Amino acid sequence: MTTGLLFVLLMAISLVVFIVVAKWPVSLSLVATSILILLLAGDGGLHIDKLVEGMFGYLDVGIVLIAAMIFMKILEANGMLAELTRRIIVTFGRSPLGLLVALTVVVMFPGMITGSCTASVLGTGAIVAPILVEMGLPLLVAGAFISSASVYGMIAPPVNVLVMTIGGGIDLPYIGFDLPLALVSFPLAILTSIYLGHRYVEKDKLARVIERSRAAGGEEGIVQYLPLLVVFILMIGPKAFPQWFPDPRLPLTFLIGSALALYTGKRIKPLKAALEGVNEILPVIGILFGVGMLIEVMTLTGMRGAIVVGALSLPDVLMLAGLALILPIFGGVSVYGGASVLGVPFALAMLGQNQIIVLTALSLIGAMGSYMPPVALTPVVTAKLIGEPSYMKIARLSLVPSIAAILVGLMMIVFANPIAHFLGV
Repeated sequence: MTTGLLFVLLMAISLVVFIVVAKWPVSLSLVATSILILLLAGDGGLHIDKLVEGMFGYLDVGIVLIAAMIFMKILEANGMLAELTRRIIVTFGRSPLGLLVALTVVVMFPGMITGSCTASVLGTGAIVAPILVEMGLPLLVAGAFISSASVYGMIAPPVNVLVMTIGGGIDLPYIGFDLPLALVSFPLAILTSIYLGHRYVEKDKLARVIERSRAAGGEEGIVQYLPLLVVFILMIGPKAFPQWFPDPRLPLTFLIGSALALYTGKRIKPLKAALEGVNEILPVIGILFGVGMLIEVMTLTGMRGAIVVGALSLPDVLMLAGLALILPIFGGVSVYGGASVLGVPFALAMLGQNQIIVLTALSLIGAMGSYMPPVALTPVVTAKLIGEPSYMKIARLSLVPSIAAILVGLMMIVFANPIAHFLGV
């Protein structure tokens, strides 16, 4: 066994010990694993400079997430998210199928903006969950609905942290991913929601929900949605009209939306909302910084190269089978960690395929690790939200859709180049 593969084994054991046995936070476990590997590398140095370089490799992503989460918290505090949900119920309530589709997108929205499934569960998920139950969905089914839509929100554009993480590891800029991510996330999210909830909707209960929502009409009108409209224009404008529309980039875009949101909807305390947003997203940013350190250490010790060489030496069928199994299983410890530790080497092993499609597929497959124990972050948070003691009951309901998503991801990898040619990416 080569030195690189020995370090890979050591890394896997170390992460399991720190996260599962010692129950350390994932971010701190990644840092501790990086330091442990450096100490055992044999040259007697900690290479603090490499750790810092790795950490700051994801500084730009961290800034995007902080700005996005502040924006989401302000929209939540000023009542826009609740009002948006109410209007959607009134507009689409005549069709149970249409309403489920619309509520799926509503739940996905915070994850789309922040790249965090937790933001979707605790944001719009908390608003939509009781509505789903009132419509007739059993509590566990409503939890699975919220959980799956949140996971797909994490994959959907404009912010996909998994793709950013893998792309940062292979020096691929986060450009050109919007269309592939949208085409893979929205259809799968909608089909999953219909599969889970459509047969449970009761028309008489739905009618009462619509009537109550219609009676609770807001007073702000269209002005309340101005921040969301401005953010949408600032995101789409530079891509639609690059010659004359300057790109403010995502952090400034979200801060402009946050500033506008202070003057629409209910009066709020902006500092309190900002602090809540930062506190909620800090664990994700800590994981990203730890991921950056670990990637730098993997490069320094030859681990990345060993994984790539090992993957390339396997027949294509075995490599795809290993990818379908190992990436979600590792995601059961940390989806973001799995994207960096395994997603980056797998992406390097498939350089012959279109990288935009490959990274989109890897993010889809890796995100299914959200349902895997021991961490299973999304079902755990959802279970706490709905008051269900066993998160595995929610995860089990999502098993069939998650397997289907993994198969879709594998097909995307196999046919990456034809798909890229068809989409023009």
